[in-house]
Amino acid sequence: MRKTKVALAVATTISVLAGCGGGGDSSSTSSNGNANGNPSGSSALTVSGVAATGAAMQNAVVTLMDASGQSIKCPTDATSGAFSCDVTKATAPFALSATGNVADSQTTLMSASASSGTQVVNITSLTNAIIASVVGDDPRKLMSSDASLLKSKITSSSVSSAVQAYTTALADVMSATGNAGANLISAPLTAGAPGLDRLLDQIKVNVLPDGSVQLSSVAGASQSTPAVLQLAPGAVPTAADKSSLPSTVVIDGQTVSQLPTPSDLSALQTALNQCFASPSTGSTRLQGSVAACKNIVVDDAASGSLLPNVPSKYLSNGQNAEMDLGSPVIADEGMNGAVFGLPEIIRVQGSDKVWIKLNWTRTDGLRDGMQNIAQVAVKPTSTDKGWRLIGNQRHILSKVLATAQRWDWLNPPKSSTGVSAFINSISLQIGVIDDQNVLTDFAIVTGPGLRNGVLLKPSSGVCEYLNIHAQLAAGDTASSVASKYPGKMNACRTSFKLTGVAQNASEQSQFKWSTTNTAYSNPALSTSEMATLHPLSAYTIQVYQNGNTSTPAYSYTVRVRSMPPQPELLRKYAWQSLSQATKDLLTPTSSTAFTGGLNFPVSWTSAADVPFVKKTSVQIRSTIGAQTSFVTGAAMIKPVAVNTAMSTQVAGAAKASFPAVLGSTGSSDYSFANLSWSDPFDLSFSTNVEYDH
Repeated sequence: MRKTKVALAVATTISVLAGCGGGGDSSSTSSNGNANGNPSGSSALTVSGVAATGAAMQNAVVTLMDASGQSIKCPTDATSGAFSCDVTKATAPFALSATGNVADSQTTLMSASASSGTQVVNITSLTNAIIASVVGDDPRKLMSSDASLLKSKITSSSVSSAVQAYTTALADVMSATGNAGANLISAPLTAGAPGLDRLLDQIKVNVLPDGSVQLSSVAGASQSTPAVLQLAPGAVPTAADKSSLPSTVVIDGQTVSQLPTPSDLSALQTALNQCFASPSTGSTRLQGSVAACKNIVVDDAASGSLLPNVPSKYLSNGQNAEMDLGSPVIADEGMNGAVFGLPEIIRVQGSDKVWIKLNWTRTDGLRDGMQNIAQVAVKPTSTDKGWRLIGNQRHILSKVLATAQRWDWLNPPKSSTGVSAFINSISLQIGVIDDQNVLTDFAIVTGPGLRNGVLLKPSSGVCEYLNIHAQLAAGDTASSVASKYPGKMNACRTSFKLTGVAQNASEQSQFKWSTTNTAYSNPALSTSEMATLHPLSAYTIQVYQNGNTSTPAYSYTVRVRSMPPQPELLRKYAWQSLSQATKDLLTPTSSTAFTGGLNFPVSWTSAADVPFVKKTSVQIRSTIGAQTSFVTGAAMIKPVAVNTAMSTQVAGAAKASFPAVLGSTGSSDYSFANLSWSDPFDLSFSTNVEYDH
């Protein structure tokens, strides 16, 4: 979090009031005042605090709901997340929500207090979990104007009991971060200072729409078998759960007790901001004429300055620094003036190496980010702790990603699921060629949800990645797959679908699951199999080359930060939705079916309680007469406020014109558009609309 005057002012208030029972542990009502604790003639009563997840919540909108159903907007500092709500005429208990930007995504966090009067109530990822456990459901439901849930659930005893349970389970991390005995709702929260900020940097908290909670410490997530505490709706941690939330971790036989923190990476953040600051341009950055840019990537370390066991060259998914960071980021003129946030630490790989998330905001409003590996590469100084980006050091593209998808079929009976559906998938992105220009024969991926493994082979068409070719059977080996699963397919499938449900529970009987498409798990994963997919699950990727089936050329373990929930839970999520006008353009029988052109118009209205759309894509395969044409296109989208009507023109790739939907007759024709976004834990979501011939 950036240290600002507003944040310091709030911290001062917190210091004074921390012992007054802020957050609902006790009432601060004056014995001679009114019902809200306001002595006759005194100044206004306020509920103040900071909205944060470790970093301050940017551009947060904070709202307080009182027991009478009164909704109060709370002035909030756009940078620090500090807020203050006037509750002079409000009635306790109170629920507070904060919606704002977190890195390259957006979220809503909740907090609450059973107390009246002036007090401090922070809104953090941890208070969100505490209140979810109190409510036993989606804590955002506390903001309902009828206030019945608020009045029944938010009591002094319920809040204090939940706070105590979380405090007990987090005791080791709280002690290690200087927060022993601190109140998890009302303790000081100021950037770089003792208090909750340091605790929030060392824990990860995710609340799902049913009120279940995923809680881990950075140390626990960094273990060889990551420890992630999963709490059912209404459950709180127990004393026994303390072992799942450690403050130290053993890596390669060495105990790491002083875990790296985001603040340790502040010099890297500074270098990134100086690199992209005016007057730098894409060309000057790529040419190496911007001095600050030389303090970002390990390649630019001065000769002889690298510390032992540090790679001399950046390498990530088979790409060097120029390929992976150059054109997409460094050389992009749209990145001129981009502002980078403090990197988030996802997992510690050693006392000097971390898996991080970079995030930035461009001057045109586009927000984006990327995961990377950073290591202490050069000798630390007072102003530079030596962290540089090194990449994942893999010689070939090898990604495993989790996705949650909503499919709106414009002609359901002809669709692959028979009805509009929610589907969970694992995206397997394996390169067709490595950094030495050696082609891949095939790859095998194993891990949670993949049963005996998935075989990927080059396509007979032109594809950027290997195609999902087969699901392996028990006993299949690398030596046997070539003869058992011969040939190539003319497909570019990377999304391995795990399981799904009808969007509408009443239509579940009409839901069907493909047993012939090798990109669909056969059979669909059961509930118990889905339960094995945990955050930071490990997948093994074995890549075979040069006809050698006895030993893989490369073998990598890839961890997936977030996994999709049970498919039934996807019905509880809020989703972005494409407009009817866009759906009509995709439907060949519509009076407004798309007639072709360089751009395809996509429109929607930004929904509430869901992160902003980051990208929209269009695909049209159309056969008219004897001519078949297939064109794709995509456009990045900047964040907008809830209920904003959006429209964008998606251009065809390589300036190709999209073919007409109207009049298409091919049995393999289809027209498709989607909206995609991600949550703060990098779980990808998309709403997909398709007319399938």
